[in-house]
Amino acid sequence: MKTFTRALLVAALSLPFAASAQSPKAGIPAKQPGADTTKPTDTKPTDTTKPAKLTDAELQIMAHYRGDNVTEIDLGKLAMKRAPSQPVKEYGDMLFKHHSDFDAKLQALVKKTGQLIPQEKPETPAKAEALASTKKRVAELQKLNGAAFEREYLRLMIDNHTMAVAGVDGHVAEAKNPELAQMLRDVKPVLQTHLDRARELQPKTQSSK
Repeated sequence: MKTFTRALLVAALSLPFAASAQSPKAGIPAKQPGADTTKPTDTKPTDTTKPAKLTDAELQIMAHYRGDNVTEIDLGKLAMKRAPSQPVKEYGDMLFKHHSDFDAKLQALVKKTGQLIPQEKPETPAKAEALASTKKRVAELQKLNGAAFEREYLRLMIDNHTMAVAGVDGHVAEAKNPELAQMLRDVKPVLQTHLDRARELQPKTQSSK
């Protein structure tokens, strides 16, 4: 009888330990068959930051170069048609390509900010006079052909690019937009190349006439 009573007592005490061995630990849910317990893959947030708006001063800088580009593109095409010498035709083609590329970069930058390049408004009477003089010379040049066209074209290119090269550093200092500032730094040696080549061609074309 005592042996039977001890057996029952041992069996009763062993039940809680058996149950705890079969049940999950406290606070940790049991994994369900087929359940996906992996963490979702981290995804990078989409960058919705819009570029800062260009200032009025920066837009005027772009307007200035936009005007120069249009002039050089149009006259470059004209030089390819009217210049009698092949070197000047090639010079016009170079300016057409370089200024077209520069203009495309300006347009791409202003598109990012959702703005438009305005009309150029010269800051001083001297700049207004220089702009008016260039427009007058371009109009006169468009009436010329042959040697006369070539001579006046190179003169205008020397004058325009002399002013352009001299003005780049000041525009870089005014530009707060880093992309615009770098664009202007990059174009300065290109403008210098245009100036140097025009100076090389001028005495050759004049001596051949």
